[in-house]
Amino acid sequence: MGLLDYDVFTVVDDRALLVMEQALRERFVQWCAGAVTFEDANGLESPVIEDVRTYDDVFAAVKKVGRRSRRRPRQQPSPQWQLKVGSTLIDFNGMLAGLRAWARAAGLLRGQRTRGIEHAMSKVRDAVAHPTGYHRTTPVETARTLHDLAEFINQLWGHPTPGGRLYPAPVERDVVVMAWNDEGSVHMAQADALRDDTDADGYLYILIRSVSRPGSRYEDPYWSEFDARFETTQFPAEYLWGPGSRSDALAWLDAEQPKGDTVDYVDHVFMLREHDGQVYPPMHPEVAAGLTEEEQRGTWHTVRADFPEHAFAHVRGLNGSPHAHARTGDCRSCPAHHLGSGSHELALRAAEEAIGVVTPRRPPAVDVHTPRKTGTTTFWNKKSTTPRPRRTG
Repeated sequence: MGLLDYDVFTVVDDRALLVMEQALRERFVQWCAGAVTFEDANGLESPVIEDVRTYDDVFAAVKKVGRRSRRRPRQQPSPQWQLKVGSTLIDFNGMLAGLRAWARAAGLLRGQRTRGIEHAMSKVRDAVAHPTGYHRTTPVETARTLHDLAEFINQLWGHPTPGGRLYPAPVERDVVVMAWNDEGSVHMAQADALRDDTDADGYLYILIRSVSRPGSRYEDPYWSEFDARFETTQFPAEYLWGPGSRSDALAWLDAEQPKGDTVDYVDHVFMLREHDGQVYPPMHPEVAAGLTEEEQRGTWHTVRADFPEHAFAHVRGLNGSPHAHARTGDCRSCPAHHLGSGSHELALRAAEEAIGVVTPRRPPAVDVHTPRKTGTTTFWNKKSTTPRPRRTG
């Protein structure tokens, strides 16, 4: 009977959404370790430390600090009390939005795409907590809500979910070989495939580390766009060797015996150059740090995003409506966080503030370049001063 009772699925879905806030409260109390600190952003009063053991204590501390502001005479400036999270101060009222802001500032939640999903989930939760009418949920929606809630709780306690939709664990990268020719033919295979093949006329070979697995959810739709200098694949790919012949590739593979690794593909920091009316594809900060003085010219942007195309779309959007995309902090129009803009030096400094010391490297100019994709199929068109959107059909 329950399998066909959609009202039961709706109750389960609603309760799961309410659990999200309870999970945040429980994690907040653990994170506090017995005390919370509030500081006046205006610098008018000394910091306030309040002991807390339960979330009721947290609410009481928030109210107590608020009363301190109301005691000041009207003609005097009022303090602006904010919660101290590490070296950051955030607005915090103890409600769901404040808890989400705290979890982000504390580094407990990750991913730029999921930032928007968290906001949407909060809106749905509000509709459940304050209903205005009858609603019904399907089994599929309920199953997804439960799955998302499990991922959310896992992440709050520091455990990303393998194969997760919201907070995925790092994924494995294999050593693979890519081969292409001037006729537009591009192939990818496991590196050991070099042992089973013979040189084909006109083909060049490179070896890279790649996430892409045909037929899996990690099949990279842009694998054939690999460029050693730019981040042009959906998942991070790493240049190892090439280009050269099959025999040379196999000789290097046997001599070096490279291994696969794992890579986290969310919250990457990219640097993008804007020069002479062109937005260049995203670069890894280490590659950008290794550029020559001539290559450093122009305006640079440092952006945190899950995928390079999100960073590129954000920077390109900065040239549109003046307020469409944020020039600092979280962007409300796209899944990106703007870290800084300006000269190459300023942008590189913004990257180092986000990820630590950046060691310059200069990979060779290896681009899987074929006539098939020149100027027509890439999301970022390196050959044109007007970047075009990637075809999706």
